[in-house]
Amino acid sequence: MRRTEEIGIINFMDFSDFVQQFAERFGIQAPEIVDDAVAFDADGMPFFLMRVAKEGASEYLVVAADLGEPPPERLEKLYQALLDAGHNFAGAGGGVLARNPSDGHIWLQSREPFALMDIETAISKVKTLGDAAINWRDIIKEYREGASMPESATADEGSAELPGGASPSGFMMV
Repeated sequence: MRRTEEIGIINFMDFSDFVQQFAERFGIQAPEIVDDAVAFDADGMPFFLMRVAKEGASEYLVVAADLGEPPPERLEKLYQALLDAGHNFAGAGGGVLARNPSDGHIWLQSREPFALMDIETAISKVKTLGDAAINWRDIIKEYREGASMPESATADEGSAELPGGASPSGFMMV
């Protein structure tokens, strides 16, 4: 069997290598790893990468973005749009849109198994989720500013347009 370094599988021993390669790819300074997690700013938004592993269980790469506090106005419509986006993972970059009960902020999160994930796949998944996070952050801002929103704010899988006329803004260009 080949060693993990030879086939690019991310594991406990090389999470720091993944973070370094990620930073190099996107032209940012590698963030400090604290408790198997890194935090950085992506287009003015808090973004996190974490290695999560429990003894005897699989390891996961968790990607999370804090999209901010939703506006109190038209909250029901916004929540409907967020739920619609989660249907069949359309419009959420394959992630899950959720509300943090402790502060009310909306988050976009994903948990991907490390098993057999190479660096290119991991970076692609982070970029896809990052693009969706930026778009949803902008959509939430449109709701806050009172912009007219469509009845359904879902995007077709692979669509270049998201709710409110938003288009992929390029989380970090690969």
